[in-house]
Amino acid sequence: MNEKHDSMKTDDSEVYSKIALLTELQAHQTELEIQNCKFKDMQQQLEAMRSRYADLYDNAPVGYLTLDKAGNILAINLTGSSILLGKKRASILNKSFLSYIVHDDNHRFLSHLQKTFNSSHNVVTELRIKGALNKVIHIRLESLVAKDTDTCRTVMTNINLVKEKRHLDQELLDGSRRLMQNLFKMQEEERRFLARELHDELGQWLTAIHAETETIAYFSDQDSTIYTSAQAIKRCVKKMHEVMHDMLRQLRPTLLDTLGLEDALLELREQWITHNPHIILKLKFEGTLDKLNEHTNITIFRIVQEALNNVRNHAQATRVLIRLNRKTGTTAADDILSLSVKDNGKGYNVNQIPTGLGLLGIRERAIASGGKFSVRSTPNHGTQIHVKLPLDSSNRRRKTDNL
Repeated sequence: MNEKHDSMKTDDSEVYSKIALLTELQAHQTELEIQNCKFKDMQQQLEAMRSRYADLYDNAPVGYLTLDKAGNILAINLTGSSILLGKKRASILNKSFLSYIVHDDNHRFLSHLQKTFNSSHNVVTELRIKGALNKVIHIRLESLVAKDTDTCRTVMTNINLVKEKRHLDQELLDGSRRLMQNLFKMQEEERRFLARELHDELGQWLTAIHAETETIAYFSDQDSTIYTSAQAIKRCVKKMHEVMHDMLRQLRPTLLDTLGLEDALLELREQWITHNPHIILKLKFEGTLDKLNEHTNITIFRIVQEALNNVRNHAQATRVLIRLNRKTGTTAADDILSLSVKDNGKGYNVNQIPTGLGLLGIRERAIASGGKFSVRSTPNHGTQIHVKLPLDSSNRRRKTDNL
């Protein structure tokens, strides 16, 4: 009886043990199912991320390549293969990138490759490739060695659009420059016309008035009112002559046409000192300044005029130094005229240029002539403007003729 009871106890214990094991297995199964669901979710997320990355990689606005040391293409995105090189990706892989480069630029690519694998930094080179239908495309290569590998990752950017924009910008700049040149040319023609009219018309009338007053004075008693009035008119006519000649020199300096730039500037200096005796003005010339063409002469003369007007009206200076230097470069194309106007006036903050200084006119004249303009100024320490003008072929030819 006891043996039977013990046997039943053992059976119950085994049942409980199996039930516990089954429960534990069910718990593990549930946990595995949960983990499996999580794994599937993660896998889907990874697939989605991989797909997005592939889209970003393949459809990026630039070409991505992986190159080995020999320049073979180990990997390339669709932009690089289809859009830039105009080929199917499968036909490009493991081929030399050199075969797609314009022959004259082969050395540039080989140099780029060598520099890349000998450097730990990005290496950038611009060259030309043969795209679809052998169309030449200007590209920018930027490469960096992949860590612990014999490959480099390369970004290939189409810079045709950049070059086209630069070309359009240059065309706009050239057009603006031509427009300003024509404007200044028209201004000079108007000034020449006004100068001629003043000289021919007003000059003749003033000469006639002077002659008439001479006659009246000659036939009048020196103590009479008529004689006194005639003398007063003569003085007025003389003053009008002086004013007219000053205007003529401002409108069209005759020495600029007859003797050249240097003598015209010396005359301008004498005229300016007469009206501004409190300011010391010095002129220094270097190099050959004779026989420059009319456009260059006028440009420099007008810039000096405007600069001196700025000094008189705004600078509160006591000294002005003008340097004009013809610099001969290593080639004729490098010849330039360098102009500097420096004063010891009150100066100003160049980041807060006051209105009415006339610097805009100087800058426009310089740029319209293909030159450069710069200004340096500090409050209480004066101002210096610097203009550089290239000498065109006619200037260079005339200089050569004198040798």
